[in-house]
Amino acid sequence: MSQLKLFQREHQMYHNILPKLEELYTEVGKEVSFGPRAFKLDYSIGVQYILMVDLKSRGYRNVDRKEGFNRKCLKQVLKKLAQLHAASAVFVEKNGEFQKLLTNGVYTKTNQSVLHELHNPDPFLSQLRRWRLGDHFHKRLVEKEQDLTDRLMELHTSNTNQFNVLNHSDCWVNNVMFKFDRAGNVEDTALLDYQVVKYGSPANDLYYTILSSAAKDIKLAQFDDMVNYYFYHLLDNLKTLSYPRTLPQFKDIQDALSKHGLAAYVVVTRVMPIAMMNQFEDEVNERYASKMKCAMFTSRKYIQAMKDILPWMESRNLLN
Repeated sequence: MSQLKLFQREHQMYHNILPKLEELYTEVGKEVSFGPRAFKLDYSIGVQYILMVDLKSRGYRNVDRKEGFNRKCLKQVLKKLAQLHAASAVFVEKNGEFQKLLTNGVYTKTNQSVLHELHNPDPFLSQLRRWRLGDHFHKRLVEKEQDLTDRLMELHTSNTNQFNVLNHSDCWVNNVMFKFDRAGNVEDTALLDYQVVKYGSPANDLYYTILSSAAKDIKLAQFDDMVNYYFYHLLDNLKTLSYPRTLPQFKDIQDALSKHGLAAYVVVTRVMPIAMMNQFEDEVNERYASKMKCAMFTSRKYIQAMKDILPWMESRNLLN
């Protein structure tokens, strides 16, 4: 956590960036919040901390991790991301680029060794060969996996020629809380855990959120519909906040999704298996983490999902 500067990044987000993004909406008469309020003690306690409002006491809750976001919840998450992305794009136009801590995220040369460790290909590849159709994909991926971290570093190098936003970068089912009314409709959505935010293409958040956490019946079947829904709200919020540049076109988002196949691959091979695990412990020790690395790829639910996802990715040229 120290190496990747997770606390510094989240502290910056809760105490500096998010209030300023919310203020942009306040200025146009719209009330938008991106997560729980954070507070600072007026004296030092000798450790880094994030002190937040307890959303659970205010009626917010997570949805079932193993079930993921249903269509209703997923649309609310994408709507919230569209608000965040639009505000961040307008913020940059008004105030200049975010500081490097947020612009680069965790993808820096100083973090390469940690990233290599986090993206160790062996647990996934060793299980992939055992699946039906797995051998076909294993042959395609085994060599590419050796350069995965280097390719990710290239992918996440800022490209000023594309439409960029501040991505949440970890928007999966465990990092979103909802407040429901008595009829089961979503009253409010709160995003949590801003430790790995990263400035770049919105394609990163779209792949991360939908592929990691959408319910199985909508993950692929309604992927394009959900992207379309996100884009509608992105444009609406950019207009509301008087974005000074030419508005992005839907084709810009489609092109970004095509170019960011690697982002989709990392989600389905590193994030989705955790989301789909039958057992999940919040208190992770080294012994459990080691066990989890193998167990998360042997889940029947995950294997079944990947039998659909890998051909889907191949048909969209996302494995190239």
